[in-house]
Amino acid sequence: MASRFARYLRRLLKTAIVLAALAAVLAGVQLFFHPFDALIAKARDFADAFDSRLSREAFNGITLGSLGLIIAICIFPIFLRKIDEKAYGRSLWRGLVSAAVFYLSNELYRLATRLGRIQFMLAMLGVIIVSGIVVEAVSLAVKEEEERSFRTDIVASISSGLLFGVLVKLGEYGLAYLKGRL
Repeated sequence: MASRFARYLRRLLKTAIVLAALAAVLAGVQLFFHPFDALIAKARDFADAFDSRLSREAFNGITLGSLGLIIAICIFPIFLRKIDEKAYGRSLWRGLVSAAVFYLSNELYRLATRLGRIQFMLAMLGVIIVSGIVVEAVSLAVKEEEERSFRTDIVASISSGLLFGVLVKLGEYGLAYLKGRL
């Protein structure tokens, strides 16, 4: 009897092969007969116009493709089997809060490293205070029976985000050191 994982891999492989064959057929048809030229041109014009509008509107770095990918990544899990939609929504919200705290702490860190050691320590103290305020404010917004679980998850998410930031910085320092030595 095959394991569930092996059955999943077989189904995934079969689906990938079918999709790759379909893509190859469509690419071949396009290559030889060009039936999709008008559609491709319209899509390219739309994407270019959308991307240029985002750039003009101070959304530099965001493209139609990246926006579509992010939306797909956030929505796709809702349609998977055995996904608790409510838990997914809560986890997504908690991840956003922890990412925001990580972003703020990273920006404070960048600012503080340019200023000096005292400012750096004050910035880290600021990160701790801001993190505590965010955790408290958001924790009070959830139902009382979910508060303990929420606090645990959000503090773990924030801690892991900050730890990841430290690991990224250590990696950057390590790479800079190696480049300097070579």
